[in-house]
Amino acid sequence: MRYAKLWQAVLILLAISIAFSGCAQTEKPAATPTPAPKETPKPEATPAATPEKAEYKFKMTTGSPTGTYYIALTSMASVVSKYNPDIYATAIPGGGSAANARGVGSGKVPISLSTSMVAYFAYTGTGTFKGEKYPKLRSMALAHPLIVSFIVKSDSDIKTIYDLKGKRVAIGEAGSGDAVAAEVVLKEAGIWDDVIKVNVGDPESWNMVKLGTVDAAIHHTSLPNPNLYELSMSTPIRLIEVPDELADKITGKYPYFAKYLGKKDSYNGMDSDVKVLAAPVILITNVDVPEDLVYKFTKTYWEHFDEVKKSAPFLETVNRENPMAGISIPLHPGAYKYWVEKGVEVPEKLKP
Repeated sequence: MRYAKLWQAVLILLAISIAFSGCAQTEKPAATPTPAPKETPKPEATPAATPEKAEYKFKMTTGSPTGTYYIALTSMASVVSKYNPDIYATAIPGGGSAANARGVGSGKVPISLSTSMVAYFAYTGTGTFKGEKYPKLRSMALAHPLIVSFIVKSDSDIKTIYDLKGKRVAIGEAGSGDAVAAEVVLKEAGIWDDVIKVNVGDPESWNMVKLGTVDAAIHHTSLPNPNLYELSMSTPIRLIEVPDELADKITGKYPYFAKYLGKKDSYNGMDSDVKVLAAPVILITNVDVPEDLVYKFTKTYWEHFDEVKKSAPFLETVNRENPMAGISIPLHPGAYKYWVEKGVEVPEKLKP
């Protein structure tokens, strides 16, 4: 009985405690001012466009993953996307100049790179594009010049283009800019039918030179090409000469080529300067691509050039003083708008 009374007292005290606790919870404490939340600083600029925000999302075909086209367009895509939230561009490996001209000319690819010569052939349906015409091709801006010759091992007995007669020569993949350049040079040298042609592009062609499965391979890239320079450290190589009479013949017939002096030590094994050719590369697009896209792409590439060339240092050779030099086909209206704003004198033949 005593324990029952004690337990009853405990329950009464517990009930009283809960009641007071409930009152304490419902009683409003004195109001205290709440400090305003600190405003988070907003970034001044979005570092890069995202696919969700971009109005223009596209891929640009280039050349081989080790070539200058891929490196250059990858850098351009990054910088253009960074400064234009409505653009998200990416670069993917492709077949090079001729394939790019076909892709852009047919409307399958919006923007790419090609040599000025190949772009002209594709636009007019002449040369290696005889019977195959792409009148919707347009130009945007200059890129770097490509140095045209052939690489051989430094101890090879092949000294000039004429020495390729009867040799095994990697001329690039069929339809590529490499193949077009090789065909022009070898035909003008009169030995096109006298070489054993192998349709292989870099880096496979470089390895074939290293292994001796071909005697020479087309050099249609920057000088030096960093990947080819690396190969030369284990297999010394050099460029073969394009003699003056042949160079004069080619530059006279094809104004998109120019004489060029390749400097010694451009590659390990290249112990002296050598006479070669140069062909300018240009940005190409299709006349049906929106004007504002082409305008923004051209403007960003040219005005953030120093940033673009950080990832593609060979672009240092771009002719910044004369941005119309070597362009062979009319400008796109968007590019034309930018160059006029810049005060650049556009030749009549390049106006839209």
